Amino acid sequence: MDSKINTRPAYRPATERTSLLRAPEGHTQLAGDPKGEAESFPSVLATLIAALGALCFGYALGFSSPATYDLKAQFDNATVEHGPHLQLSSATLSWFGSFINIGAMIGGLLAGFLADFVGRKMGLMLCSLPFTAGWCLIAYGENIAMLFASRILIGLGVGMVSLMVPVYIAEVVSSEMRGRLGAVNQLSITIGVLIAYALGTVLTYKWLAIVGIGLSAVHAIGMLFLPETPRWLLGRERREEAKKSLHWLRGSNAAIDDECYSIEAALDSQESMSFKEFCKPSLLRPLVIVLLMMVFQQWSGINAVIFYAGNILKTAGFHNGNVASIAVAGTQVVFTLIATLLMDKLGRRFLLIVAGSGMVVAAVGMGIYYLLTTKHGVPDQDLVTKLSPLAIASMVLYIAKFSLGVGAIPWLIMSELFPNRARSAASGIATCTNWLNSFVVTLTFQRMSDSFGMDIVFWIYGGVCMLLVIFVALVVPETKGRSLEEIEELFENPTSINSDPRDRA
Repeated sequence: MDSKINTRPAYRPATERTSLLRAPEGHTQLAGDPKGEAESFPSVLATLIAALGALCFGYALGFSSPATYDLKAQFDNATVEHGPHLQLSSATLSWFGSFINIGAMIGGLLAGFLADFVGRKMGLMLCSLPFTAGWCLIAYGENIAMLFASRILIGLGVGMVSLMVPVYIAEVVSSEMRGRLGAVNQLSITIGVLIAYALGTVLTYKWLAIVGIGLSAVHAIGMLFLPETPRWLLGRERREEAKKSLHWLRGSNAAIDDECYSIEAALDSQESMSFKEFCKPSLLRPLVIVLLMMVFQQWSGINAVIFYAGNILKTAGFHNGNVASIAVAGTQVVFTLIATLLMDKLGRRFLLIVAGSGMVVAAVGMGIYYLLTTKHGVPDQDLVTKLSPLAIASMVLYIAKFSLGVGAIPWLIMSELFPNRARSAASGIATCTNWLNSFVVTLTFQRMSDSFGMDIVFWIYGGVCMLLVIFVALVVPETKGRSLEEIEELFENPTSINSDPRDRA
């Protein structure tokens, strides 16, 4: 039994805490502080540096595409000199791309533990270790086993940052900025993919790996200069450090004591967290929402669209595969940037419903294209050429709408819905679920297309997107403008789900 004296306010039920989430009378709340926006630069800087981890994540995903051809060519040449054990078949290359999912599943669970044990800041710094080790194995590896090991290690880093970056950002920014700054996570992922594609046109896979080492080092060094999140520090009864962190993030004129008071009022007197608590409605409901959002994201069909993007663009005259890949990645960056700008203006629910509805239309269009252009499993080249505008329009709409909401918002919601005591463990479960589904989708996609045809596969994905729209409309709450403590209170007091937190006394 812990002998330390608990200096935090005693735990209060949600109905008793509601008034505590507002600043005491006579103080200016951060949300309404006109100087808050002017002094928001440190929060933006913290977000951008933390999001370098997400850029490393995207770079690792984008690495597979430009590196595959280079790898196969190099190892095929090595086969002549050193024997067939270095041969890279298509199946081997497929596993090379898939191993990152296995590492990410493990990394997501590990990150949930590290985020609580060593803190959000140190956890993000530790992400550089598996990234660096993995990139070193690729840069200096001499056999297939080392390449496979490298992808698992890099996947470990990917899984860790996919949890820690959104959680860190959510805990250091104000509620007014959390939407657009939280979406910077997904924006950085798409930028990382674009960088990998672009550099892949001029660099070999080994030099791409060396660039990956440099990106990981820059992220780790940058995190040295950032503070730990105030919520993690207050959860460990380190109030003075939390106040220093808030001063750094909010500026000297912000109502630091008021924000500390609001966070402390929402913290449980017992910080320990057991998995039995997930049976409680206040934790089970947000967990189910986030898990289903992760499933919908991976089964929305985006991987299939990106996989076939090169072939679709070739039919329209883009015969250079690298140009096609860069065009797809650039589209993702542009529309993710738009989502970042709109997140706090239109809200999470609206963007998800609009994005999901657009993806349904795009999936139907892609299905019609493959239905009309494929007969008995063989493409009709004349129809492929004539209907290529339909395929391109559907593809662009698919990627644009995914980037507008379905790509970014599930990760943002993951960082928002869970209370402080459960955030790391629940986010670890959600991250593992996301990467498990990514692995399953990757493995089953080709089998599904061979068995049912591409038209049916896209219509199945369209049906998933329709379920996503219905689920969001009926179940997912709006978190725009709410503090993390108000969101916690929302699930403990369900009657407040449709109310504006600023209207509550």
